[in-house]
Amino acid sequence: MEERTLVRLWTSADPLPGGRGTARFCLTEGRRAVVKKESRGGLAGHFLPDLFLLHGPFSREREVAGHLKKSGLAPAILDRQFVRKGPLFAVFTLVENSEGANSLVDLWKAGRLDASALTSAGLGVGRLHRAGVLHGDLNAGNLMITPVGEALFLDLRHSKQLKRPPSAASRRRNLLRLARSLHKVRHTLDLEWPQDVWTILSTGYAETWGEREPWLKEWALRCMRGFPIRQLFWSDASEG
Repeated sequence: MEERTLVRLWTSADPLPGGRGTARFCLTEGRRAVVKKESRGGLAGHFLPDLFLLHGPFSREREVAGHLKKSGLAPAILDRQFVRKGPLFAVFTLVENSEGANSLVDLWKAGRLDASALTSAGLGVGRLHRAGVLHGDLNAGNLMITPVGEALFLDLRHSKQLKRPPSAASRRRNLLRLARSLHKVRHTLDLEWPQDVWTILSTGYAETWGEREPWLKEWALRCMRGFPIRQLFWSDASEG
């Protein structure tokens, strides 16, 4: 694609329903895709919400996404462009469209975060870890469920691709990150918990991981107890 094509696509495209405006539907080369202006959260997001200094994380994301695409766990990154803004740059990414896929947040808001969707989520995280990937920002907005019940993972910029499946301790920390995200969504939007949410997630996870490890029961009990507010909004700590 010629330089700045993605900028023009993003400027003229329609925002995704329920999105923050950073991702938009577009039509390119005869197919429907998603073009997004990369943004960041956390403390840095308050000061530089959509400007970056380093290219490295975006290169790693493309590698991880390509690896997961082979297993049907992530949409393909089709193109990416960097637009210089002084010493920093804005990033625009063209991603394969996953027709009808919804995040756990959107499903929950629509009253459709049921046992089937939660099972798909658990199965997906188990497959993700079996593929040797630890998601750097595993949250309810980055975990999508397709209409046929497959899990897809977005925003892989800070994820790690290992040569072998990750350890039990690192997998537990990754699942705690997802749990904190669900507690944050529930607290922020004042939603009702789905029935047996932690049991269903852990059962699905164990199925694709290949065994029901002892720590999964402790993880489910830990998640039921909840997390301090400071950990939901300000802390990246994996323990609570």
